[in-house]
Amino acid sequence: MIDLKDCLLLGTITKTHGVKGQVVLKLNNLCFDDIKEMETVFIIIDGLPVPFFVSEYIKKNHDSLIIKFDDINMEEDARELSECNVYIKSTLISSKTINPETSEKLIGYKVIDNKLGLLGTLNDILDIQLNPLFRIVNINKEILLPIQPEFILSIDDDQKIILVETPSGFEDLV
Repeated sequence: MIDLKDCLLLGTITKTHGVKGQVVLKLNNLCFDDIKEMETVFIIIDGLPVPFFVSEYIKKNHDSLIIKFDDINMEEDARELSECNVYIKSTLISSKTINPETSEKLIGYKVIDNKLGLLGTLNDILDIQLNPLFRIVNINKEILLPIQPEFILSIDDDQKIILVETPSGFEDLV
C-alpha cells in the first residue's frame, strides 16, 4: 500500500474523453511541464489509493491532460473514475513546483537570489488564488515574491535553500 505522504495531488478526473477509455484530468496547481514522467498514478477509490498504470498522456490545455490507462478500454469503465482524485509520487514532479499541500515544509528555508544574494527566510506562503506569494522576512523587512516556476531555479531540501531568479526591477523593491 502506498503512503500518500510521499505523493502529491496531481488533479481530479473531470470526465471521459472519447469512447476508448480516456479521461480528462484537471491539474491541481501544476502544469504539464511540471510532470517528469507518469507511468503509475494512484486513484482514490472507496477511500483507498489504487494504482493505475498510464499507457499514454497528452496535454489538453494549460491545466488539463487526457490520460489513457492500461486495462480501461471502454467509456463506461472510464466514467466510473469521474470526480476521483489522482495522486502521483512527489519525486515525479519537477522540484521547482510549489504545491500548497507540500509548501509548509519550505517554511524556514533561506531564499537566495542568484544576483542579489540572501533575500531572507521564508516565513509564510500566502495562498492567494491565481497569485500565491512567498513571504520572506529579512531583519526588519518583509518581501513578497510571486511563486512562479520561472522565478524558482532550485529547491535544496538538504541545505534548506530556495534559489530564485527575481525579475528585473525587483531589486528596487528590496
